[in-house]
Amino acid sequence: MKNKTTLILVLIIITAFISCSDKTVSDPPVLTDKWLTVYDDEARGISETWFTEIPGTNFSGSTWDDWQIHNARYRWHKQRFRVGTLDSSASYSLEFSTIASPSLIWLNGDLLDQLSFAETTSIDISGMLLPEDYNEIVIRNEFSEDSFGINKLNIAKNAETIAKVITSDFHSMPLYHDLPAYAHDLIIYEAYIRQFSGGNFTALQNMSSRLDQLGINMVRLLPIHPIGRSQKVGSLGNPYAVRDYFTTNSRYGSMTQFSSLRSMLHRNRIKLMLDAPISASAVDHSWVRDYKNYYKQVDGNMIQPAGYSHKDMFAFDLTDHTLKRRLESYFDFWLEQGVDAFRLDGSEDLPEDFFQELRDHFTQNGQEPLLIADGTKPEHLLFGLDAVDGDALYKAFRDISDGRSNATAIGKTLFDEIKSYPEGSKIIHYAENHETLRAMDALGVNDHHLALFTIFTAPGIPSIYCGEELRDPPEFSLYNKTEVNWYTIHWPTYNLITKLAKFRKESPILTRGEFHRIADTKVIAGFSRRYRNETWFVLMNYSNKEQNYQIDVKTTVFSDGTSGVVQDGRVKLKAKGYCIVK
Repeated sequence: MKNKTTLILVLIIITAFISCSDKTVSDPPVLTDKWLTVYDDEARGISETWFTEIPGTNFSGSTWDDWQIHNARYRWHKQRFRVGTLDSSASYSLEFSTIASPSLIWLNGDLLDQLSFAETTSIDISGMLLPEDYNEIVIRNEFSEDSFGINKLNIAKNAETIAKVITSDFHSMPLYHDLPAYAHDLIIYEAYIRQFSGGNFTALQNMSSRLDQLGINMVRLLPIHPIGRSQKVGSLGNPYAVRDYFTTNSRYGSMTQFSSLRSMLHRNRIKLMLDAPISASAVDHSWVRDYKNYYKQVDGNMIQPAGYSHKDMFAFDLTDHTLKRRLESYFDFWLEQGVDAFRLDGSEDLPEDFFQELRDHFTQNGQEPLLIADGTKPEHLLFGLDAVDGDALYKAFRDISDGRSNATAIGKTLFDEIKSYPEGSKIIHYAENHETLRAMDALGVNDHHLALFTIFTAPGIPSIYCGEELRDPPEFSLYNKTEVNWYTIHWPTYNLITKLAKFRKESPILTRGEFHRIADTKVIAGFSRRYRNETWFVLMNYSNKEQNYQIDVKTTVFSDGTSGVVQDGRVKLKAKGYCIVK
């Protein structure tokens, strides 16, 4: 009787265990980030059919970990996972995020696909999973073009088809306009005349030597025109509410004084860009009275720009041909004054054919001004504009600093940018501008310096905001005058900008080189730049502790003074440190 009772209890326990086991197998099956990993330095894996029986190893890691053995061209990963009852009416797929090198994928010994560089892709595995059994995925990654690995891999049920390219393949589309040669080497300084001591052109002219020392070679001026008085915002008005496009704001100085500023900047090899507020004018502009057809109207009433809450501006109707010709004459006028470039304010809401007509107008006149979009739309680069804002990278800086993301966001954002825009596009990167908080407040000094290091070493055009080089710079009001002591320089920031600008100008690999992702981590951001036969690795430590990074390098090219190569294949990064190695 005792033996019978014991047998019954054992059967109950086994049944309960089996029942619980079935309940723990999810549908779809779950993959972990831990894979059995083997290095294939002699390329034996295919001939020895490692995809059916991978050699034994004690090493495990993710498919995105550092490449630990630098003379190994291939790295193999294996993961066994339990599959429970499958839904016969459902579809199952393997979903991949950021494939950074050529990869072969096997499921239960069958080759699924050969994948190459892609941001996202998926493979249908419906009918290939073994229900109520263990299954096995094997991956072979190849070290190629200084990058390797797969960032994320999971099994999905009834997932929507994932495109192998980003929604619209702008990257394969040609730019409408070839960039001026100087655009590759630009370092922009965004200046608001009102906020300089004296609040006029002469005040900025007196600072031209500082800009030259900082390495700036283009100054972007926020609007310099007379400001509308009716419905004025703030004590001095919104500089984008323009009352006259063909002269300067008398508070800033005369046309002669503007000409003197432009001459001094050009003498210091600094080009000049104007913010061109061409999406709307002040409500008391003479055109409101004389050319009502220039403006958007609803029931015969002129309206404010979309999303604008104040009442000091009326929106232009850029389907009107006479307005287009008038604005072309505006650009022609300022080009005659020696202006080199324009940022088209409100371009997100303007028709693209206007940009194309404007660019054609310049080309017919033998003019090649740099035209910058006020926004991020890739389409604008297909219709004559030359550069867009890099808002996504700024968001990544903020997200990392605020703890919403980690260091991998830097490389991913830059990669996404490149794939989202036509090849050869320029993206303006910044750590702060007139629409953001001050970087020292929003990021802190250390993360601000990491952001500066990033925008000077990444593809694109770095931009510095006026006062960014100061100690505890105040927030500048767009509508009022802010008192600033321009002599309270924050020397670590000033010296870093100066050093980075000089280094960038001397390094074609940073201004013209290709961008590639590398195996970044949650605390170490990075990417590589390649030009001709040379490759540099850009590394940043976002943690508050010293970190080591394993990579096949021998020389430190640029450093914070401490970080760099400590021995072949090992880089030491101080807390919040950065370096370039090769």
